[in-house]
Amino acid sequence: MLVRQNLIVACFLSSIAYGRNITYNVISSVDDQHAVGVTVDDVTFQLHPSSECPILFTGEAPEATKGYTYIKLKDNQVVEKESFLRQISIDNTPNEFYNRSWNTMTIPKLPNVLSPLPAIDRIQTELHIDGQIPTLYFVGNQTEIDLMHKNSTGDNTVLTSMTYITTNKIEKLNDVKIKLSGRSSRFAKKLSYNIKTKNKRGLYGYRRLKLRSLLTDPSYLREQVIYDILQSSGVATTGFSYVRVFFNNRPMGLFGLIENYKNPWLKNEFSGGKKMDQGILYQGMSGSTPGYRSDLGYLGDNETAYAASAYHIKEAPKKGPADFTRLMEFTRFLAQAPVEGEDAIKAWKERVNTDSVIRNMALEILLGFSDGYITDVDNFYVYSPKDKRVIYLPSDVDFGLGSTLVNLSEMWTGNYQQYPGFSMTRPLLNFIKVPEFKTQFEQLLVKLSQELIHPNVVYPHIDALANMIREDVAWDKTLPRANGAPLLPGQPGFPTPNASIILPPMHADMLISAYTRSNISFETAVNGSDITNCLIGVKEWFKHQTDATLAYFNAT
Repeated sequence: MLVRQNLIVACFLSSIAYGRNITYNVISSVDDQHAVGVTVDDVTFQLHPSSECPILFTGEAPEATKGYTYIKLKDNQVVEKESFLRQISIDNTPNEFYNRSWNTMTIPKLPNVLSPLPAIDRIQTELHIDGQIPTLYFVGNQTEIDLMHKNSTGDNTVLTSMTYITTNKIEKLNDVKIKLSGRSSRFAKKLSYNIKTKNKRGLYGYRRLKLRSLLTDPSYLREQVIYDILQSSGVATTGFSYVRVFFNNRPMGLFGLIENYKNPWLKNEFSGGKKMDQGILYQGMSGSTPGYRSDLGYLGDNETAYAASAYHIKEAPKKGPADFTRLMEFTRFLAQAPVEGEDAIKAWKERVNTDSVIRNMALEILLGFSDGYITDVDNFYVYSPKDKRVIYLPSDVDFGLGSTLVNLSEMWTGNYQQYPGFSMTRPLLNFIKVPEFKTQFEQLLVKLSQELIHPNVVYPHIDALANMIREDVAWDKTLPRANGAPLLPGQPGFPTPNASIILPPMHADMLISAYTRSNISFETAVNGSDITNCLIGVKEWFKHQTDATLAYFNAT
């Protein structure tokens, strides 16, 4: 009580000595034995939990003349403080984060090399903010959260409230469901999550979101950079941004926030958020049914054969049956489509959004997707809209940019026909047999190599992102993981990759090693070369792939 009175007196006297008070705001997690405060010009003031979120501490103190530092207190004694002095604030501070030396940064944008596909009409949203890392705070029944984590291969759902905090805004949503996501990632120490809001508006227009653990990527950069490049190439895709995640008072770490391709994503992407005559969205998931692959091969005129295969209906159509008829018709077209003559181009464009396919296949090669369609006939969606001109959508891009499940040397020869999987049964690649499409594809490989993925273009973007997340990566690596006793390769119960899941050109040992990279430093993962036989530095990937592609096509 005496200490509290002393703090109040100090605050009063300082306000007289230094002039007006301002409000200080900082996000930090502390237990019941600790408090959060701010030291302003060597005088300490206690802050208190905000009514909007218990890990956001706020309070008034004098405007600093030298600078200020956030601190942690126990029994009125400073037990921890930030290692740097914050610059003078002439107004109320933004919502800052404890022990982060910055609030916002300027990230150089990648150029929009290709216009968005004409089918795209994406909503304007504040979901993904450039140059800052918001905080996501979930409150839920701790017993249920623990059970969800303990049963990592199950389908437990926890009802929570969710608070989203940026430097200048706070959004709170009740009745938010959260559960684990992924397939092999469920056996990892750091888990990924699906989010679903009851509120139809959701978070800035999106009701269904995903939290990506980024566990297999010691650079934490690959998914951000890939999604940025996809958007600069004008294809339909989710955005990406970083968030700091807390469950109750527990920090979970740094995650990637992406959109789930479920309602209302289709109308947000293709109809400006307005109602539309929605088509059907199919998901390709090789290995989800033993013995089946989602290669878009024709299985005959029996739509039930596709239902029993490696495809799932992600979103049903507004009108018509929610079955596999349209997928059956699409694969039949791929098997029978003309590849020469005057009618070939017309036939393809009547049934396929060819630009979506050509752009995405070029990007799979240039970005080194090792479990996408070309290499693994996996991790993709095909959307059949009202006009039935199928649009290709990429998904789950964590194994790219030199984090690979195939031999690196085979991925950057520059000759796309030697890219792992390209010469195998891939019906979607039949477009390459149409001379005009082949020319378009090859010209696009060169254009993107010169104007988008070239080191002169992409390195400044990578360097700025790395600088932005560096402190949060260090923080993330110190945190205990929710899956406290994950299965490891070689232990009983670990899912041994089999022939129905891992097929050539992929290597099972590379998939296993991807979950044991915690000893690789952040700086090495960003800037290193030849780290392992299935991992290279992010920047090194772009140098190799650009040089090889331009050399193969005799371009500069």
